Amino acid sequence: MQSIGRAASARSQKADDLERAAFDLRRAADWAAGSWKGRSGEAFVASTADVAAELRGLAAGLEHQTSTLQTYGRAVEAIQAEVRVLEARRTMAQTSLALAAAHVEAIRREAEHMVAADPTGLASEEEYRPGEKSMWERRADEDRRELLSVDRAWDDLVEERAVVDRRCVTALDDPVVRGRLPSIREAAVATASPEQLLALLGGLSRTDLALLLQDHPELVDVAFRADPERVRAWWDELGRGSVDGDGMTAAQAALIAGAPAIIGALDGVPPVARVLANRLNAERRIDEIDLLLAGRSTRGASTVGEDAAGLMRERAYLAGAVSEPPVVQLYLFDPAADRIVEMIGEWGATTSSIITYVPGTGARLDSFYGDPREVQQVSDWFASRDEGYVSFVYKDGRFPQNLLEANLPARALPTGAQLASFQAGLRQSYDPGQMNEIAIGHSWGLANVTSSEVAGARYDHVVSLAGAGMPSAWEPRDGTTYSDYRYLDALHVAQWTGQVWNGKNPGQHWAFERDGLFSGPDDHELAFTRDLERKAEILVENHTLIASSSAENQQALRKILWRITS
Repeated sequence: MQSIGRAASARSQKADDLERAAFDLRRAADWAAGSWKGRSGEAFVASTADVAAELRGLAAGLEHQTSTLQTYGRAVEAIQAEVRVLEARRTMAQTSLALAAAHVEAIRREAEHMVAADPTGLASEEEYRPGEKSMWERRADEDRRELLSVDRAWDDLVEERAVVDRRCVTALDDPVVRGRLPSIREAAVATASPEQLLALLGGLSRTDLALLLQDHPELVDVAFRADPERVRAWWDELGRGSVDGDGMTAAQAALIAGAPAIIGALDGVPPVARVLANRLNAERRIDEIDLLLAGRSTRGASTVGEDAAGLMRERAYLAGAVSEPPVVQLYLFDPAADRIVEMIGEWGATTSSIITYVPGTGARLDSFYGDPREVQQVSDWFASRDEGYVSFVYKDGRFPQNLLEANLPARALPTGAQLASFQAGLRQSYDPGQMNEIAIGHSWGLANVTSSEVAGARYDHVVSLAGAGMPSAWEPRDGTTYSDYRYLDALHVAQWTGQVWNGKNPGQHWAFERDGLFSGPDDHELAFTRDLERKAEILVENHTLIASSSAENQQALRKILWRITS
């Protein structure tokens, strides 16, 4: 009983502490709402309100447990009192029975001796002290009945204690105490349906979401199998109600904060929500980088090597994603899986053209982290010309890192299916009939784009920037215009041999419109120099030039702009 009382008292005290903490947090949120301006202040207020709600929920659960334990303690105390009474009755009955049995046995033995000593043989045991023997036998019977009664009462008491125990366990296990997470955890782990999983996640708090995914990271991959159209319907359903400064309801904000690994990469979720989720993923990655760099310093190793320099470049890039306002918008960011998509431009009612830009051979995560910017140059140029253009610089998974890999159609086809899935998810956020959809592929990036067409993607315009080639199954689509822009470069020279993509390339295919080769800034050297290394250097530079926003490439970019808007 004392232990039950102590447990109840400890829970009651903890509930009071949590209520005080929730009150203090509410005061802090009220102060921040009036004094802390900007996105960081709004984020603080939102997170503080969520934590306060969690604390109040915990306090309510502890109060429920306190009441349950107090009720249980009183019931156990009453049962223990009845146990003491039954034990006293059992002791008295056993003592009385033993005394009666002893008297009966004594009379029986005396009667045996008497009969044995009677010379006449007329004496009878039944006639020896019959009244006294009968009295003790009746008392023994009464004692046995008392013991049976005590046994029945004991059994009833055991069952009553079991009922009280079960009632206590059930009350302690009540959703009021445990919250929704345990039952949802079981259902989430058991389901094989991504749509059912999303439905389960939709009502959880950010804390419960974080705990669930921390214990079951495999659920992230289950969610990614959801159909983009059904994802968008689910997201819109969660969007009913009042919204915050980012345009999100409380349920949507909880998912962004509690499950950014899912929301930041879930096809069908609108771009604005994905960018918000990937701000958090970027923050977590920055924390990881800081720990890695600090760990190197702690061990005494140099932090100026290539690895450390790469981490610092990544950190500087991600700082732009978490800045206020952000200068980098991440539509997808999963460095562990070699996945990144940067959105360039302002997504909104004025958006009229979607550009999917796929860089070429050699593209890596680090290609996005350069200063000055590297693979984003063409998209930056379009965004600077017209606010209606929103570009997605795309690298989902490992890209070919050498010419041998880039010339294997078998490598491009699976990536094409991934790009088609990306477009299907993005299309849930706009009407394709009212949007100008453009795919631009540089070098191997065109193979990725045309492979996505084989997988079902549709574009209004496909633009080749010195594109490598198209898979054998590719055919131009009705309603899509195709154009190819390039300088005389290393890839173009290699394509003359017919060995690149089996000769199926945009420089030679009838579907691609061409304006001839642009003249590179150093092309005049090609005609007279005998230095083969210099020739190769110019040809490689020309291959890179077509994917740049440099002054030398402005003519090409203006022609592309005219082509996709005419």
